[in-house]
Amino acid sequence: MTGGISIKKRVPVKVRLRTVISQDGQQEQFNFQEVGEFIELNGKHYLRYQEHQNGQVTPVQFRLDEEEVHLHRQGATETRLVFDRERPTISRYQTEYGALTLRVVTSQLERQVDPLAPAGRLVAAYQLRAGDQLIGSYRLELQFTA
Repeated sequence: MTGGISIKKRVPVKVRLRTVISQDGQQEQFNFQEVGEFIELNGKHYLRYQEHQNGQVTPVQFRLDEEEVHLHRQGATETRLVFDRERPTISRYQTEYGALTLRVVTSQLERQVDPLAPAGRLVAAYQLRAGDQLIGSYRLELQFTA
């Protein structure tokens, strides 16, 4: 195969996601159970699924690297976040009014992936900041199994 793209594995998985959002003294919790796929591509691990909420379908992808985790959500707004325990990362959040530059400060990042099963777990606690302003505190807990 030319082009260097090599999908080693693509397996259907069940995804459970719990997200807790704390903003302006208010707390919201969302729970999702979706069907997705675990993909091993060029030595990297991806989890893809579609989130169904309020009649909207949002494609979601996690790239589960050793030192950091990348989250890409593509819906009415596009979100690309990078979680790294060692350092804050800069992300762009695309809204209908334009792009915002956000700083992602990750306080907890636990990642366990068994590519043979495939199964895994991810816990990320983080804050989003715009300049010196705290946008919100977030905690996501993700589990997937074949």
